[in-house]
Amino acid sequence: MTRKSLKTLSSDVKLATTPDINLLYTSDNLFMQIVEPEEISYVYKIRPARNFGVDFEKVYHHIPLVVANPYNGCSELLNKRHVDGAVVLIQRGDCSFVTKTINAENAGAVAVLITDNDAQNDEAQIQMVQDGTEREVQIPSLFLLGKDGYMIKATLEKYRMDSAIVNIPFNITGMPMMINNQPPWTLW
Repeated sequence: MTRKSLKTLSSDVKLATTPDINLLYTSDNLFMQIVEPEEISYVYKIRPARNFGVDFEKVYHHIPLVVANPYNGCSELLNKRHVDGAVVLIQRGDCSFVTKTINAENAGAVAVLITDNDAQNDEAQIQMVQDGTEREVQIPSLFLLGKDGYMIKATLEKYRMDSAIVNIPFNITGMPMMINNQPPWTLW
């Protein structure tokens, strides 16, 4: 990293002052912040689908993040009442990413997070691609690491919560590099 791209705030904290966030992260990633429950209140790295879905048209503040029922999202979602107007968390596997996203869209979701079905995956980002059916998707679809998805779902179940509260997409530009509040189980 160049000296020009960092500004020292104190002896321990540095702030990125360049608009080139690629110095820290790849341009393919966005971020989501969980506001509550507090136990999982971190900033999570998410990756948009490669060639389906749409970009975010606005930033959602304090919007519910709901776990899909069924969790694999391969059929009509049974918890439409909770999904409508929310971001929905769906597990990878059993059907295409497009099918999962369309099922969430049909239930009223504003965006979909598809988490890896490997609960130990804390680093491998999957490239979600169109399934060849040419079906149109009108909401954002994003990939979330399996470990992150596992921890979110497990925490919601532990506290018997219907949803987490999130900000998505979350802007980390200008956030102090040492204080990005990423989950302690994930390195990025």
